[in-house]
Amino acid sequence: MEIVYCCAWWGLDHLGMEGMVSKIKSGGFDGIEVGIPFNDKEQTQLRKLLDKFDLQVIAHQYQAEGTTFSDFVKSFKYSLEQAARFQPLLINSHTGKDFWSIEENGVLIEIAQEISDKYEITVAHETHRGRCLFSTFAAKQYFEKFPNLKINFDISHWCCVSESLLEDQPQIVEEAIKRTEHIHARVGHAQGAQITDPRLPEWETEVNTFINWWNRIVQRFRAEGRDFITITPEFGPTPYMWKIPFTQQPISNHWDINCYMKDLLKERIL
Repeated sequence: MEIVYCCAWWGLDHLGMEGMVSKIKSGGFDGIEVGIPFNDKEQTQLRKLLDKFDLQVIAHQYQAEGTTFSDFVKSFKYSLEQAARFQPLLINSHTGKDFWSIEENGVLIEIAQEISDKYEITVAHETHRGRCLFSTFAAKQYFEKFPNLKINFDISHWCCVSESLLEDQPQIVEEAIKRTEHIHARVGHAQGAQITDPRLPEWETEVNTFINWWNRIVQRFRAEGRDFITITPEFGPTPYMWKIPFTQQPISNHWDINCYMKDLLKERIL
């Protein structure tokens, strides 16, 4: 089974589209995870660059917006349609809001399923703060209501929300592993969604915990006879990356860390 390592556009967009794609290729990644532009000209440019540099693409749907629920629904559907038409490997979706009801967020989950069926493409809902799957408790309710709901495994957010490494919640972690279609390989901790630097010895417990979870997902994919699995090392720039007081300089380099995580996982993913 192929493991497709992608790099998030996050923190690289200042390079421009070609500069960003070129840098990701130079870093040894197999693909890019990026928000699909709505502009036809920019979509064409992105597709040409992906072909030029021989990179796969995961569509990151984070663009949906709206001051009212009805406005968000329209924007969400449009954003997913744009992503699906681009024919990526899959769509990673920032779905809903943490303060909307299960019924409201459920409308969005059903729209995503309709688009998934229409275009024959997986939509994975990200386990992200501020979204419908922001916590273990919330996720459990959606898992029970929507048996076919698939996720992007980014439970660094759950660690932050619960102030733990989820040691006392193995059942919901197990259910998340069963529903995973994509992995965001960022390591979180009990007080935040991103450790300072996975190369530091003080984060050994957190790094090992997350790699164990990711390994179990990869093993599940292999057992199911899948052709590939996608993993995006997703350590972010500031404000996710801590800053040095007074100077406001980032404490580490998120690009270097993401390249390190890719190489580390190639060694440790079984």
